[in-house]
Amino acid sequence: MPLPSRLFLSAVLLGLGCQSPEPASTLLNEVPLAVHSVSWNAKNVATGKISAVAELNEDTVVFSDQGALVFTAGLLLNTDATSKSWNAASVIPAGDLAGQWLVGVDGKGHLRRLRDRAVLEDVSDRYGLRSDVISDLAASDVATATVFALENELAVADGKNVVRYPVKLRNLQGGGGRVVGISDGTAIAFEPSSGKLKRFGLPQAAVATVIDTAGRVVIATKDTLYREQSRELGSALDVLYVSADAPLLGLALASGEVWVQVGDALALLASDAIQKSPPLALPADAKLFGSPTGDVWVLSSGMLRRFGEDSGGGADEEVWRQTVQPVFTRLCALCHMPGGSANLDLSTYKSWDIRRAAIKQRVIDGKPTPMPPKGAGTPTQDELMAISAWLQPKMKP
Repeated sequence: MPLPSRLFLSAVLLGLGCQSPEPASTLLNEVPLAVHSVSWNAKNVATGKISAVAELNEDTVVFSDQGALVFTAGLLLNTDATSKSWNAASVIPAGDLAGQWLVGVDGKGHLRRLRDRAVLEDVSDRYGLRSDVISDLAASDVATATVFALENELAVADGKNVVRYPVKLRNLQGGGGRVVGISDGTAIAFEPSSGKLKRFGLPQAAVATVIDTAGRVVIATKDTLYREQSRELGSALDVLYVSADAPLLGLALASGEVWVQVGDALALLASDAIQKSPPLALPADAKLFGSPTGDVWVLSSGMLRRFGEDSGGGADEEVWRQTVQPVFTRLCALCHMPGGSANLDLSTYKSWDIRRAAIKQRVIDGKPTPMPPKGAGTPTQDELMAISAWLQPKMKP
């Protein structure tokens, strides 16, 4: 049965919303960034022309003109060829159930969720959107509502109710209880719980937006990177970076990291600098997708590449990526991502490298208490042996 639907017209939505004050300058220095290409398709299986990608735990789903291809640990597990055109993909709260769903929006605007790591099931009616055409979507946070972009409105659905707002946005990105998108070149943040809008008036059109882990909107225009000082309606924007020689082309949030495409290169927004890579021959029409591992996906002309920050770990870091990171993603990420309930970020090679002894004591020796905790799942014996070998102290050169 379709969910109840109502149209909500608040004074904020019908008016202009709140306009942010003039930006303030807090320019960051540019410093070098080393990145490396990350292998994600171990056997180089044909994927067709790719439209979107999404990850949940150890599964990566590539949405292409061959269907939805489900990869696990770099290997193709299943393909669902029911739909071969796609508008968007994401990870959202699971309808009227607990947990999260990996979903794709097919070319007809239907919402399909990955079930049993094998098939993409139409769940549009679970969100009260059976008769609607969805073009985009984003979760405002990991546990509550999802915001869907329809033809001329936004629909906010939680599996029990759907509320519609007369707001037209594209390129939706979510986080911190809000979503942000672009309408006619203007970046707009929308808060589903209140229906409030915050419009960001800038000298140039916005080309990309994200919301960082502190809940602040980050905006790229063709040459300037901005970040709001706070989520309050009257807060100003800071100017973080001005690119003199290459246009800003895209943004993505990946495990707390904000990636930026600067011309044909990639950059990371750090707390005290903009870290910029050497040229990578990235096309101007590329689209960035963040990975929960901290890596970034780059999609252009149906081809998908993946890049990660080179932390200087060399072969040791590569072993960590192959043996430790998949187990972390499956068993530990829920608590140990940035902002997780454990208050300890273990999502990167660096965070493991500096804590080898402490992690070995918890994971391998089980002292003072075992990790992962009871109920979180257990690594296989082979995984434990590989992790134990990696956790041994590094030999000094």
